[in-house]
Amino acid sequence: MMLAANSFSEFALPATAATEDQILMLDCIGLLALIRNGGLRAEQVCETFLHQYQRQRSLNVITSINQANVLLRARDIDKARDRGTTLPALAGLPILIKDNIDAVGLPTSAGMAALKKNYPRADAPVVARLVQNGAIIMGKANMPEYGLGLTSNPTFGVVHNPYNPAMIAGGTSAGPAAAIAARIVPAALGTDTGGSVRIPAAFCGVVGFRPSIYPRKLYSQQGVVPFALNLDTVGPMGRSVADVALLHAMIVSQSLVRPVSLKNTRIGVPKLPCWDDLDPDVALVAKAALARLRDHGAELTEIDLREVQDSAWQLFFTLHSTSIEDLEEFLRTEVPSVSLRDLIEQTAGCNSLRAVLKERRGVTGPTPDLLDARGARRDSIRVAYRAVFRKHGIQAVAFPTVVLPPPPIPAENCSLSETIQFNGRTVSESLTIMRNTVPTAVYGAPALNVPAGLTSQGLPVGLEFDGLPGNDGALLALGMAAEAAIGRIRAP
Repeated sequence: MMLAANSFSEFALPATAATEDQILMLDCIGLLALIRNGGLRAEQVCETFLHQYQRQRSLNVITSINQANVLLRARDIDKARDRGTTLPALAGLPILIKDNIDAVGLPTSAGMAALKKNYPRADAPVVARLVQNGAIIMGKANMPEYGLGLTSNPTFGVVHNPYNPAMIAGGTSAGPAAAIAARIVPAALGTDTGGSVRIPAAFCGVVGFRPSIYPRKLYSQQGVVPFALNLDTVGPMGRSVADVALLHAMIVSQSLVRPVSLKNTRIGVPKLPCWDDLDPDVALVAKAALARLRDHGAELTEIDLREVQDSAWQLFFTLHSTSIEDLEEFLRTEVPSVSLRDLIEQTAGCNSLRAVLKERRGVTGPTPDLLDARGARRDSIRVAYRAVFRKHGIQAVAFPTVVLPPPPIPAENCSLSETIQFNGRTVSESLTIMRNTVPTAVYGAPALNVPAGLTSQGLPVGLEFDGLPGNDGALLALGMAAEAAIGRIRAP
């Protein structure tokens, strides 16, 4: 897909050479406009982000990188522009890819020791779309083993939160989110099963988008290590909603969306259950963001999603149960040299993960309960979700993406069974963090995390906007307007 030069915001040619700090603070659209009009060379842009990666190595966001290839691609783009060639829309933009998505020349390990030497034969289609449009794949981003847990793994180490390195960056797209926040890359691709794009985006103060998977998946799942295909999707991440919308447009071959006015936009606020029992700091920041939406003309109406969300949570675990079956099929077709047994035995150090894999191994074929969950039960939940929108005349719902700020990195490098203190109670860390994000995956609806502000301790808070399945463009357009009303948060 080629976009005309006037599809981008116009940026003036710098009077003097741009400094590295100036380049690092630019969003994707700003960088692309300057590369296009000659204000910046793609090689200079990539060198700047590579230098930033070296400065921020302690965050541990990247598992593999080919710096020479990055610079070679950048020089080719500069030569093409010097010849007067029309550049594709993403020409010169460095992008990080989560380590469960195939990119040629880089291993796809999904955070697992057994797959460290898994070099794919082709780019995943979602990656190919970005490369065809001129993006430069900078490297692969760190993630938990197999996408289980909220911190990263013993094989590659933990990802640290750029706003406070003692805190988690979220799971499972922690590497992409932390890299964007730390200005190591301007954008990335993650994956989301029950919140794995939106949660780290919220914890790291960046934008994360989960596209619709109903009535069909908008993003191809080919070339992506699956977790639970009933729920999985790739999702773009960036510093602004406009940047994420740009990547979305490239992947699905659609025109760029433009922000809508918040005036006469009706947004549902599900006080129960999404706004109930929040960390006080999160509540303060999220409510202030809502007030800014109202100040800019949005009409906020209270809705009740308890029954719909309770049903979705119950269904999630049934749909989630296909994970080993999906993984075994992926290994059989894509990595035949590695068996499921090899993968389980080489699980690096999380006993509870090994137990989960062994427990689910041997489950063959869909059970009657799973078939019902995929069909009639899921359809009934989608109908109930849509009925809430129709009843209240809303365009989206809004709620805190995560009910608490990023917790500390656990002493043990495995967070599957961690408990934390929350509002005076001992609770499951993972279930509490995922409380608001899981139902959307069951609906198959689009969801967008927008940074809402910082707590008194300087940690990011995210506000999630969910739409109706298939209305991705409308949700992104609303998200742009919401972001403008709420304001951008400071860099770490």
